[in-house]
Amino acid sequence: MSPDQEAQVCETLVNLGWLENDHALHAEGVRAIIGVLHCSVDEAKVMLGDLRSRKLIDVSITPGGALDARKPMPVAKLRWVRPTRS
Repeated sequence: MSPDQEAQVCETLVNLGWLENDHALHAEGVRAIIGVLHCSVDEAKVMLGDLRSRKLIDVSITPGGALDARKPMPVAKLRWVRPTRS
């Protein structure tokens, strides 16, 4: 994957927005990579793992809400983010 493709994939992942669980996040991430690079599912999984291992993309989780018996249980949502470089 070229640096331009890598940047495009990361941007596409970040733009997916919030998803309900880790399974959905992973599945949509793989689907997004396939859409950008026109590769196989297995190749997309490897690329997603590589981006995460090199810390070019990471997961953000919504902060938990206060539990209140009168309101629905707060559910965490996940999204891809670009980690801040220090």
